[in-house]
Parts: sequence; C-alpha cells; structure tokens
Amino acid sequence: MRVLLAAVSVLLASPAIAQEAVTSTQFDSHVARDPAFGDIAWHVDNVNAGVKGPLVVWLPGSGAYPHFQNFSDGGRGTSFPRELLVFRDRAHFMLVDKPGLPFVAEMRFDETSGRPIQLDNPAYRAGMSRDTLIARTAIAISAARAALGDKVDRVVVIGGSEGAQYVFAVAGLAHADKAVAWGGLALPQYYDFIIDQRLRAERGEITRAEAQASVEEVFASIKAIQADPLSLEGSFIGEPNRRWSGFGPHAVVDDMLALDVPLLLVQGGNDPKAPIINTDFAMVAFLSRGRTNLDYWVYPEVDHGFRSPDPNNPGKKISIAGEIWGRVWEWVMAPSQGRPMS
Repeated sequence: MRVLLAAVSVLLASPAIAQEAVTSTQFDSHVARDPAFGDIAWHVDNVNAGVKGPLVVWLPGSGAYPHFQNFSDGGRGTSFPRELLVFRDRAHFMLVDKPGLPFVAEMRFDETSGRPIQLDNPAYRAGMSRDTLIARTAIAISAARAALGDKVDRVVVIGGSEGAQYVFAVAGLAHADKAVAWGGLALPQYYDFIIDQRLRAERGEITRAEAQASVEEVFASIKAIQADPLSLEGSFIGEPNRRWSGFGPHAVVDDMLALDVPLLLVQGGNDPKAPIINTDFAMVAFLSRGRTNLDYWVYPEVDHGFRSPDPNNPGKKISIAGEIWGRVWEWVMAPSQGRPMS
C-alpha cells in the first residue's frame, strides 16, 4: 500500500500512436440485449484489434453528453481522457453509452455558460439511477468478454468524476481484476456540499451563520429527494431525484472495501468538484482495517481537469494529464493477484 504525494517533474514517454487523433470510426459498435434494461450499446476500439491485452472500461463523468461530440466550428469533444487512449494499440478500450444517448452527435455550444448544451431527454433521465448504470455496464462487460474471448487477459474498470462514484461497484459485479477512480469520493456525495460550505466559512468567504443556513438547505433538499426518490420531475442541481436518491447517500468506500483486487484512487488536492477531504477517508478506512489493496496517489496542486499551476506563468495552469494517465497505465499493466470477495 502506498500513499504518494506525486511529483510532476518527470513526464512519461508516450507511444507513437499518441500523435493520432482518436475518432469514433476507431471503435466497433455492439448491442447487448437484456430483458430488464433493453438494448445497451457498447463500443470497443479496433486499433490493433487482434492484440491480447486488458479490456479497459471507461466510466465517464456527469451530464447528458455522448462519447464523441462534434461542434459546428470544427471542434471536437470526448467523454474520456485522450491521454489514456494513447495506449489503445495494446489494449481493448471499451465505452458504454449512457441511457438515451448516442455514441456520437452534433452538439451546440452555450456561449453564456461556456459549455456544450446537454442532450437531455426522458430516456436519459429515466435511466440515470446508480443501480441502472451499474447493471447496464456489467451486462455490457459480460458481452464484451464473450465477443473478444481469449484476446482479453484481464478486465480493468476506470471511472472519472461521476464514473468514479460507481466504478468499484461495477468492478465487483463484473469480477474485474483492477479498478481505478479519478476525482471521486469516499463518503456520500451529499457530504461534499456540506464540506464546501464549512470550508468557505473557515476561509472567511462567508460567515459561519451563512454556512449553517446553506447546510440547512442541503438537509432540506435531501429530505425532499428521499420523500419522492424516483421522481423525474423533482430535481437538485439540475439532476432528477432518481439520480440523487442513488448517488447522493451512497458511501463509495463501502464498494471499495468489498473488493480485494488492486484498487487505485487518484486525487487532486485542488479539486473543488471532488474535495480531497472526502476522498482521504478511503485511506483511513483501509489502513484502520489492515487492508493493503488500495493505492492512493495525491497530486496536491492539481484540479479536476488534471491541471496544475504553471511555474513559468504565475496565475496560469498547465495540463499534466499525460503524466498522470501514463502512471495509471503502468499500474494497470503491473502483475497482480486476487479476486473480488464474494
């Protein structure tokens, strides 16, 4: 078990394929049909498709965004870190569509918010429960195992942001060999909102009385969600009750402790979207139980987007995503033993 304060000075060499853009045509699409969950579209890269290697399953962050996003100005967006996909010539990278969303779509941009306009729709909202996402992903992984056969030598599930909140549950259900989370949490997501208000008060941004008033509002929202947990009309921070009633109260550390395969938690110390105060609890839980299958890498100055302060330009940030995902890839490929606990 290692607790690492990761330095950012050594960049890992990237393979030659890193220079090539990742496109939707580099994936073959499949459908798993399930009586309970309907058609589940999944996609696996076709770069060096005959290679024997890991099946690496990516679980994306929040929002109604397809895996590939095309914009009218020629811009492109993806749901996954391109820096991880540079290793696709030695693995089978897998993406699973969220309910109600296409694999690739033409997108519009909201100039006011500076973000793409989400493809929100009833099917997406109805399918965005934690249990549904976990089950759909596990079903798709089973289908991919069957389709790829002996070309898969291990299964690794990787989740970022919202994906990090259910990656360990998927790993257990799918009998994965390793699991990785970036920008996730250990304690319930509801607690993040309380942490934020308490820290704002301690920094002097608001008074403690104002923080308490905001915390009481969080409590009231939780009560309202739990009173109508499956509602698609009631919402909190733009997502329906159905989503929050599953994700909000769940402690991800429970999913982690249910596994004895190698686990990796990667966290930025300057990530307001996933406060490290929440994530630190995972290591406390493992250490206090004498568990040794969690590696916890902390990048103290890194934010949610893999950016750290630029030492040559005060006030500016630079991406170190290539370094982080290069280290993750080395961890993925390292030999390991163990299976999920029954």
